[in-house]
Amino acid sequence: MQRTFLKPLMLGAVVAAFTFTGCKKDNNGGDPLPPADEDRWITLSGAMMQDEAGDGNAGTKVYSITAEDAKDPGVSVNVFDNGMHVKSSRTARLQASEDGEELYNIQYTGDDGGIFNKYLVKGGADFQNTGAEVDIEPYAGTSPRWVVAAPGTGIAVHATGVATVTEGEGANLTYKYTRGTARIVALDLANPRILKTAEFPLALSEEEEASGFYCGRIDVPVINKAGNKVFIGMSISKYKTDSYTINSSGVPVFASDNSVRGATKTLVVDYPNLDNPRIIASENATGNNNGYRSKMMFVGEDGNVYQATHGEGAGKGGAKILRISGSTNEYDNDYVVSLDAALGETDTYVETWRYVGDGIGYVIYSKYTGEGNARSGGYIARVDLNAKTGTKMNVPNGSNLNFGQHQNIALHGDHVFIPVTAVGEDGNIYIFNRKTGEMSVGAKLINKPGNRYIGAY
Repeated sequence: MQRTFLKPLMLGAVVAAFTFTGCKKDNNGGDPLPPADEDRWITLSGAMMQDEAGDGNAGTKVYSITAEDAKDPGVSVNVFDNGMHVKSSRTARLQASEDGEELYNIQYTGDDGGIFNKYLVKGGADFQNTGAEVDIEPYAGTSPRWVVAAPGTGIAVHATGVATVTEGEGANLTYKYTRGTARIVALDLANPRILKTAEFPLALSEEEEASGFYCGRIDVPVINKAGNKVFIGMSISKYKTDSYTINSSGVPVFASDNSVRGATKTLVVDYPNLDNPRIIASENATGNNNGYRSKMMFVGEDGNVYQATHGEGAGKGGAKILRISGSTNEYDNDYVVSLDAALGETDTYVETWRYVGDGIGYVIYSKYTGEGNARSGGYIARVDLNAKTGTKMNVPNGSNLNFGQHQNIALHGDHVFIPVTAVGEDGNIYIFNRKTGEMSVGAKLINKPGNRYIGAY
């Protein structure tokens, strides 16, 4: 008999039956693995349409079910009718503790943009606001990008004031550089408060800047195994320095140059002081690594940081997974995984992914259509980072899926949870065994026109 969750608090009676423990690190000190022998909540998030189907700009709702029910195809969940509206004027930037017991939010844009708060997850629509709210807007603006960068620590970042500097005017106008300011905030998640802030010019090399390269966005920071560095993803773009128009304000506007890509780059700062900024570059990729609302870097058991790229552009070899050495804090240029080669695909684009231990990653990807930077489809693959091979999972309806706003992949024990719905259509949670690769279909996800499910925590 199918069970449908209709009342937001119907799970409240069973909360006391669960014992939650803090997440524990694996023996080698990499990213923490959730407890394998205890049940937990799986929180599902959904983004609501404002003006256009799939835009997610009307806010975010969340609803939690047990891991057991998440695996059950006889269970139906409707986050949009029964869930709690998370504080945020647009799509909330959600993160969670590895044990699923706490949900973290920094409001995105609007009057309350930049305010952090956390919830205790109690099941159903019961999320108890707890701890102090922390306003990081003065340090990272109203639309900071942020993630849980290490257990108990959040890092928020923002590239602000990106502007082009020129010299002379008229026929003598010369392009000099485009540059912004990097702003970083470290947050204590256990006892919500600001630990440290930093601000500095976000400059590339003089040669790169003179050629039109610049960093337009930074995102998805991670703290290394040693706890002394923060790696921050960068989006690198380029202008045509000799091609511009003058706008209505008399300011020169330079044309974008998508034909040339520079090396993949990562911003590195010392931790916990957030100082001594420098930029490292890969010899093996040209894609960006800033992600879009979801992590792109994970610390492996070996202490190395594994980083996915995207945005290479059609005909540029597709997405890569790179490695930053845990011993040198530099790119390991002897290591690269080509997603195209691993899957036998062409023009792959990583929407999001998660490292799940033992050298295995689950990657959600789309593909360029060959028309400019347009891409289509939504597919899931299991990638062996040691063998540099991959297997495409048999998830139906891939050509009609769009994971462009996906925020998180949940991991509980040996099981990987990914909600899969086309925009405005019902779908299911798909569960993958991280060790064997076996796939099963879990709870049904009830959707609404224009909405989408964007994460599991």
